[in-house]
Amino acid sequence: EGTGPINVNVEFELTRSDMILTDVNILLPLGATDPPAIEEIDGQYKHDPSTGMMCWHHDVIDASNSTGSLEFSIAGSDVDAFFPVQVMFKSDSFLCPIDINGVTSITNGAAIPNSIQKSVSPDAYQVS
Repeated sequence: EGTGPINVNVEFELTRSDMILTDVNILLPLGATDPPAIEEIDGQYKHDPSTGMMCWHHDVIDASNSTGSLEFSIAGSDVDAFFPVQVMFKSDSFLCPIDINGVTSITNGAAIPNSIQKSVSPDAYQVS
């Protein structure tokens, strides 16, 4: 630990080519209210000085957009201030593929009209 700027490099890689993640937000605590100096970024970011957080956003992470990196510097000396990192996302594909082929009545075995909507939205995903 010292004084001066801290250089931060964050990367991600989607290792499941069958997954499509949408509305991906990676929340990084900065340990300071000053804005970061962005050197390089895939995606967009927003800085919230009131909470000292930065949101790194991606609309879609999929097989064609499976990696990303963010590099920035910020004044400070406490490298532990950048944890925990929180990750939020949505997906229409399950982590464990499951499908429902039909619904039938237990009393007479007749098919029951139905529809299904699949969605994944984790309560918490955190990197400590």
